[in-house]
Amino acid sequence: MSVLRADRKAELSSEARRAVLRIDPSERPRLIVMGTGEMSPHLDYLLMTTFTLDVLTYVYYLAVTDRSVYVLRGSRTTGEAKEVMAVVLLEQAGSLVEKVRHGRTWNTLWLRLPQRKRRVRMNVSLHSRPELDRFLARL
Repeated sequence: MSVLRADRKAELSSEARRAVLRIDPSERPRLIVMGTGEMSPHLDYLLMTTFTLDVLTYVYYLAVTDRSVYVLRGSRTTGEAKEVMAVVLLEQAGSLVEKVRHGRTWNTLWLRLPQRKRRVRMNVSLHSRPELDRFLARL
């Protein structure tokens, strides 16, 4: 991973932590899992139309605190966590993950959110795999 990507990952993780603290200042985010959503990263590579894909896809964050799991969604262009999709108590977070597919470069996580009928697809890159593994182990 290049220095630029590592800096960007730290910046986005900090943004997700700040978003959780804006929602509930008493929470302490312990783990942030980042990913993109809805479109396969392999299709993203094949199409090579970054402007269109930036508009059509989102950045997702799973922020694990001592009490809850926050599912946040933000703009792919800015990375800012703008929307709270769900807040699930840590004891009930096992029902949040419907399916996981591990790959060599991309991992796919399907989330079943309480207030949505359709599942949400979250693509987690190889660089965020350690955080994904820690998240799954926590459940």
